[in-house]
Amino acid sequence: GYLIVETRADQAGLVRIYSVDHQPAQVSESPDPAMPRIRYAASFGSLDVALMHAQTALHGCLIDVEAGLYRTDPLTAVAAVDAIDLGHQVQYLDPELAANPRLSAAIEQRRTRRRWINRAWNAVGILAILLLLLLGQFPAV
Repeated sequence: GYLIVETRADQAGLVRIYSVDHQPAQVSESPDPAMPRIRYAASFGSLDVALMHAQTALHGCLIDVEAGLYRTDPLTAVAAVDAIDLGHQVQYLDPELAANPRLSAAIEQRRTRRRWINRAWNAVGILAILLLLLLGQFPAV
């Protein structure tokens, strides 16, 4: 399936993230502000998991979970979706966003943060195992 990030000119400051099972239609610039504008589309093997990760990454911006609406800018939404640690293939990236050097920096920042969080949890797990091993060495008196 495909994860889509889209905006609408008549809904400034809002981004919609949703999933579809089929490849999205060709992207075209429409003068109608009520028409949605696809900013990013990527295919994911596990669409439900990808959508869950996107919701987690943007949890502070969530407005309506049913509609997939977030109060954020397109660059932040695309960075959050593209930084998801699942195999995916980008099908479309808005040329305006692709030309923005902040996009790759935002994606890398999210990936680096996630790596540090994973390392911290791994350290907690290792410490817990060591503690259990140590406690097992000394029988209770």
